[in-house]
Amino acid sequence: MAAVVFSLTFTSLAMNLPGPNASSHGEPVHARSLDSTFRTVAGSAGSLSGKFVYLSPGLGWIDDSSTDIWRTQRGNTHNIVEDFLHAEMVNQYLIEYLTRAGAYVFPVRERDLQTAMVIVDDGDLDDVPSNGLYAESGDLSLFTGSGLGGFDNFQAPYSPTTNPFEAPEGTSRLLTTAASETARATWTPVLPQSGHYEVYVSYLSDGSRASDVHYVVTHSGGEAHVRIDQQRHGSTWISLGRYHFEAWFDSDVSDRASVALLNDSTEPGSNVSLDAVRFGGGMGDVVGQNFFEVSGEPRWEEAARTYVQFMGAPSSVYDFSPVNDVTPRSRYAAWQNQDGEDAVYVSIRSHGYEGARGTESFVYSANPPDGSTYDPTQSSPGSVELMTAIHNEVIADLRSGWDSTWADRGISSAYFGELNPANNDEMPSSMIYLGFHGNVQDAEAMSDPRFRRLVARSIYQGIVKYFANRDGAPFVLLPEPPEALSARGLPDGTIRVDWSSSPTDDLDLLGDPATSYRVHISDDGQGFRLAGETSGNQFDLTPPEPGEIVYLRLTAVNAGGESLPTEVLSVRSAHAADAKILLVQGFDRLERSLMPLEDMNYAALGMVFRMDLDRMNRGDYLLQYAEALKTWNVSFDSSSNEAVTNGRVGLDPETYNAIFWSLGRESTADETFDTTEQTFVTSYLNEGGSFFASGSNLGWDLDFKGSAADRAFFEDVLGANYVADDAGVYEIFGAPGTRFHALELTFDDGSHGIYDVRYPDVLSPALDGAQICLSYPLDIGDACVQYDAGDYRVLTLGVPFESIVSGTKRADLMERILLTLRVVDKPIFQDRFEDGALISP
Repeated sequence: MAAVVFSLTFTSLAMNLPGPNASSHGEPVHARSLDSTFRTVAGSAGSLSGKFVYLSPGLGWIDDSSTDIWRTQRGNTHNIVEDFLHAEMVNQYLIEYLTRAGAYVFPVRERDLQTAMVIVDDGDLDDVPSNGLYAESGDLSLFTGSGLGGFDNFQAPYSPTTNPFEAPEGTSRLLTTAASETARATWTPVLPQSGHYEVYVSYLSDGSRASDVHYVVTHSGGEAHVRIDQQRHGSTWISLGRYHFEAWFDSDVSDRASVALLNDSTEPGSNVSLDAVRFGGGMGDVVGQNFFEVSGEPRWEEAARTYVQFMGAPSSVYDFSPVNDVTPRSRYAAWQNQDGEDAVYVSIRSHGYEGARGTESFVYSANPPDGSTYDPTQSSPGSVELMTAIHNEVIADLRSGWDSTWADRGISSAYFGELNPANNDEMPSSMIYLGFHGNVQDAEAMSDPRFRRLVARSIYQGIVKYFANRDGAPFVLLPEPPEALSARGLPDGTIRVDWSSSPTDDLDLLGDPATSYRVHISDDGQGFRLAGETSGNQFDLTPPEPGEIVYLRLTAVNAGGESLPTEVLSVRSAHAADAKILLVQGFDRLERSLMPLEDMNYAALGMVFRMDLDRMNRGDYLLQYAEALKTWNVSFDSSSNEAVTNGRVGLDPETYNAIFWSLGRESTADETFDTTEQTFVTSYLNEGGSFFASGSNLGWDLDFKGSAADRAFFEDVLGANYVADDAGVYEIFGAPGTRFHALELTFDDGSHGIYDVRYPDVLSPALDGAQICLSYPLDIGDACVQYDAGDYRVLTLGVPFESIVSGTKRADLMERILLTLRVVDKPIFQDRFEDGALISP
């Protein structure tokens, strides 16, 4: 098939955290293709503009002819399963790097981890739709039926050879283009839940179609504009990016969840194809060739065999006996690729053998993979150069940023089917085995998000260098995100955003310098839009309405593309506010121990670590603080903890009545409070400030594992003692005789969409005058200590504030925190404190 021309400026979500041997600059740890603001000119800006990358993240669920069950193709080794291991990295990191560099990426398995899916077809014209509504508006005379077929909705589950785009009942329509918009078609989904969804479109392609078809995605952050060449890649699902949408139960959802195709084009009088729009990855809905049932698993976890059928590939791509998942991967790439496209194929795998370690790479030849022969002459042209560029980059970066002794097992050739030119001779193809998942050391490394992020960036950088070397052209690598971000409201209501420049290094590990920075803003902290761009390190946002909360994040830009983004900050500039608070985002940690542990005994896989970044650390938890504060007449600024440490944000009681420090599951490796932060906080308190800190490992880090200075800060300044590492429960209750007495709170055990707190600290008062404010049930101990030193006030919570499950309960807790710290002087709901209980000041 052929070239899709996009106008892409992806934005995403990230934070900063160094790997084991990384430079002191830190690196982005969370890459999500969240909401995007797309340019409306053809072509992505970046080092991989115009390039196509086919990615094969290995194995997945497949139906087993010998046992008549769906099973993974590898078992559990050291709590990881290869079938998920590399798909998690590719979907959450590697695709992000490549698209931000301008490439269009075709994975051979589903990319979206969203398990919900809604498809709206051109035939969905019901007045009360169950799945969504298709509508046409403007000059209706420009719409006609195509008579050419198309996608047919509601066919699933699909039989083992059904092509969803070739059903007899399938239809599509045509729309004639004009120099400016005179008509549009709109697909509005009924989404079952709010969240992030990959958006795909289908159309019928031929040479008469416009090459700059204009799609508009309306999401919770605004509009994204994408232009596509419909002369190519028809009768399949083409991604427009990933966006946040609100569920249908919101009465205004039609304004924030839709895809429209507009008929404006530089080729007026041509036509565009109108077919279906898909929201989300969904669950597997292709029945097995051997075992005639669907898998019941998320589509992204399934093998390429079922995915390529769902994507519209002909049966010659996947219909083999016995069922196999190898050749459909590369055959799909050859089918999807079209004449004139500049494409490469990269497979990411790992070995199961226990007795070896390290990374090795392969191209095709007829010899076995035993290292005895190296004959690359039978591989597709360019394969050796591609393999070498990626392999060398991965080894160099692992040794610079992870483990200086990481084993280089070299490059070789072997008779791997997915590299065989008999299945795909249209592009260079290579395979990299990152390590040995049967070996405990390699398994622990490969399962760590920091390792996966580093390797994903290395693979992307290797691909950039391959194309540059082949073409004899210079290249620029994506910049790293800017650091030490802060946002504060000025007296006139202007919001000033400030940051430190993107880091670089001399190890060829990080990206190239940024030339400009983009500020992205949001009304809800989920859907973002571009507010502006600057070459400096400061940007002023136009004053919002008084009391309005603004959420923001930054990306860095250079000729190589656009970086992963920073963490999300929250700011409200309120005129004549009763008080002003500084919110500090101090939760930077993202490593293996934060991974959710999933019980997969139903599939004989035992307990499996899963890298779902949304359930580990999204970097946007100041949102929960902001939402809990919005009913109060208080303003708030926010910053990363690095902006405090480097002095870009000062801690001054004259400026801030209180500081709220969010630490999540930060612990010893990243330090809840380092020495500099302790000094600044102590000085702030000694000058009469009020301070609230929450996190599940404060006591563990400072009091149990800390230095003498750490313990002195925790006990003598914060007034708390560490008692135990894990309360073992997920409930806390207000202590009698305090403002917290009526509270009953549940915090997340990993099933409520925040993250599993896992190890909530058990605390106790350390000083005279310090009091318990919240306790665990069953006489386990206490979760919260409040301390009024006279000159200052402190409240320390051993449970992350954002992990409180109910938004209403979080707001209730916030009210009592504000009163206890004397940030405000009276409750909003007075009757909460008039039941005769003793109320402490």
